[in-house]
Parts: sequence; C-alpha cells; structure tokens
Amino acid sequence: MSLYCGIACRRKFFWCYRLLSTYVTKTRYLFELKEDDDACKKAQQTGAFYLFHSLAPLLQTSAHQYLAPRHSLLELERLLGKFGQDAQRIEDSVLIGCSEQQEAWFALDLGLDSSFSISASLHKPEMETELKGSFIELRKALFQLNARDASLLSTAQALLRWHDAHQFCSRSGQPTKKNMAGSKRVCPSNNIIYYPQVKVWKRPSVEKLQKRWDWRWKACSTMHPSIGPSLVAHS
Repeated sequence: MSLYCGIACRRKFFWCYRLLSTYVTKTRYLFELKEDDDACKKAQQTGAFYLFHSLAPLLQTSAHQYLAPRHSLLELERLLGKFGQDAQRIEDSVLIGCSEQQEAWFALDLGLDSSFSISASLHKPEMETELKGSFIELRKALFQLNARDASLLSTAQALLRWHDAHQFCSRSGQPTKKNMAGSKRVCPSNNIIYYPQVKVWKRPSVEKLQKRWDWRWKACSTMHPSIGPSLVAHS
C-alpha cells in the first residue's frame, strides 16, 4: 500500500512539475516575442492567424457549434494579394498566445482601417465567400465555441479594439506606432509608451452564477424585505 502511494505521489509530482515547466517556457517565449520585433516577425513564418472583420471573428459551423479557422502566413499573403492588398498589412496583426510547441498565434482585423495608407477595409461578403465562413459578433457565438477558442478570440478582440482606439498620442496628437507583437504603442515625437489594459470577459460557471444569485437575493431581502426576487433578477 505504501509503495502504491509513493508511486502515485511521484507521478503527481512529475505531472505538476511538467505543467509548471510548460507554463514557464511559454511565458518566456511570449515575453521574447513581445520585446524582440525580429523574433516576432520570424515567429509569423510558422505561426497561425485568426481573422476578424470590424472586430467580428471569422467562424465556421460544424456540428451545432462554431469553429475558429486558422490560416498560415502563406495563405494570408495569397488572400491579401487576391484582393489587391499589400502583404505589409500583416504587420497590423497582434500576438495573442502560443501553443506548447511554441507555435505563435496572431489576430488580424481586415475590416478596420489599416495603419498603411495603401490598405483599406476589405469588403465583408467577398471575404466570407473566399474564406468559406462568416464574420459573427463574438457575443452571439461565445457559448457555441470551445473554451480555448473563446478565450483566444476574447483576448484578440479586446487587443484589436484597444489598438484601434489608441492610434494617436493623447499628449502630442501624433500617430502612435505599434511594435510587431502589438504589446505596446509608442509615440515617435515624445517616446511615450502606451500599454494595453485588456480586461477579458470570462464565462462564469453555473456554481458561480448560483452563488452570485444567492448573495444578491440574500442582500436584497435583508435590506428590503418587501422586495421580491424580480428586482434582483434585473440587477
């Protein structure tokens, strides 16, 4: 019995160590990509891209749920060339994560005005036909996505929205420039650095919703005993 418990403890310790080691490796790799533009550009060669149009992600339907297709750099360059866009537009993409095998993941919005004057917003219907999918608002599709895609797309949307809203310096009024990974924007005139403050909405579990409901109902009944639960439901 003691031998069995010892083996089980060692296995548990091994898996915990492996999980922690993987997390540290991924964190270090992402930090390198955020700080080194050359490393980030190199990671795009073997990375994967999630596409958006006006902050709506590209999704495909499969078995009563949505899937977020990923595209390689070569596929993206071919797509931009077909619609008369310069491949330099890929520099508008933002880094949103990586896999355990250090495959970098990026997000690119083809509907927002590009920072490059030669690039303009691409038409949504034509893009959907070419990509065999639909650009759907994330809030409508969130509960039909798997956990990983929901988290990645939420992070990507928040980061893309932040860059779209901070294209100019709040002090000088001059255009700001993002780094390759999209982890910051810099004003060339005064070297002020702006960092995104991304707050991603996460889907609460049923237990958390129940506890939140019980707490609000108890607080409302204590403060206002005559008030029924109908008011709490709309709070």
